Amino acid sequence: MDTSMLEALIDALKQEGLAAVVITGGPGAFSSGADVSERVDADGADRRMRLFCDLYELVTAYPKPVVAAIDGPCIGGGAEVAGACDLRVGTPEARIRFPGAQFGIPVGAARLTRLIGLSHAKDLLMTSRTIDGDEALRMGFLNRLVSPEALEKEAIELALSMSGNPGAGIQKQMINESSLLTEGVRAENRALVRWQRSAEHLMGTDEGSI
Repeated sequence: MDTSMLEALIDALKQEGLAAVVITGGPGAFSSGADVSERVDADGADRRMRLFCDLYELVTAYPKPVVAAIDGPCIGGGAEVAGACDLRVGTPEARIRFPGAQFGIPVGAARLTRLIGLSHAKDLLMTSRTIDGDEALRMGFLNRLVSPEALEKEAIELALSMSGNPGAGIQKQMINESSLLTEGVRAENRALVRWQRSAEHLMGTDEGSI
């Protein structure tokens, strides 16, 4: 995800009149995270990180149901976006990875600990290992596991099943508040911005995606 894609995602989520949102990627891939091959200076890298943080917070607090449809790579910033969604539908071919520990990036704990518990969160965040769809379902990161052919249909039906309940929005708000999720996400976002300001050779070079 580069700066223009982040801006487009944020703009799309700010549209009025949506009953629910499904976030997905192209065929066979959800997202490999930040496109660090995007050539930006220090100010541009800082702005891009702030856009990531805005997106994480916007998805987390979005007033309508948000579902991630995950097939193929779901890595770094892509995995963070998926984790910020209310529910996640994936395929056995999903490959989920949180590489923050590899690069020293303080990201993932705010959402993942609440989603899958302390032990599983430490496993994924501290090892940066990749898990497939079956293991993600067992851990609780995925809520549904379907074939690639059924992925979009299942994600849309799940989003609409939530949006059809008048109280779904207030339930989401109460869950976020009672779990202190919003506060945790904001604290993590502040740490990400601080990290970006001191980072070297990442998030502004041509070393790939994280």
